[in-house]
Amino acid sequence: MKSGHYFSLLGVIFFSAIMPVSVAISATVADWQWIKDSYWYVPKTNLPALRFNAIKGTVAPVSDQTVFHISDYVDGYFWGKTVVKLGQGSAKCMSLVGSVTPEGSVLLSFTPTDATADSAVTQGIGTMIQKAGEWTMQNQMSSGSALLQVSHWAYMVQTGPGKQSWLSLPGVGQSVETFLAQCPDGPQRTVR
Repeated sequence: MKSGHYFSLLGVIFFSAIMPVSVAISATVADWQWIKDSYWYVPKTNLPALRFNAIKGTVAPVSDQTVFHISDYVDGYFWGKTVVKLGQGSAKCMSLVGSVTPEGSVLLSFTPTDATADSAVTQGIGTMIQKAGEWTMQNQMSSGSALLQVSHWAYMVQTGPGKQSWLSLPGVGQSVETFLAQCPDGPQRTVR
């Protein structure tokens, strides 16, 4: 075996060993149809986020509970409403528009429901990953102005009626229904 082939084979073996086998391998975007009408939240272990204050040059931890209801899904695209609560601040209402590839890569875009031309859009990336037999959405995002930013990653998990998290969300102590009721519904699909 030539040395170049040997090292290539070692590379394949090495990367196969470290790559998570639970990453989604899906044949088509239709396989993600099940996310329609699903609810996602940040579990307690993933609440800590990082707030960067550019004026002071400081970073500080902040709790970030984010809940979204994916109300619809078509051909790899989804949308819905999002409510975010940072620390002791008031809830922020956002519209969610995103996509998921057949392989489970996720792109998220959050726009304030009271958006103006100068409003910032928060973008995030993620991957659908199975943990303990359940699908999670491993997301990373960064938002804010040049002066004050928040960075956060989390394994967002599903919730629904009958689950403890549905009745009392970590970090906010409210039910999902009460938490989401603070904001208007998300985007609606137009029919041509």
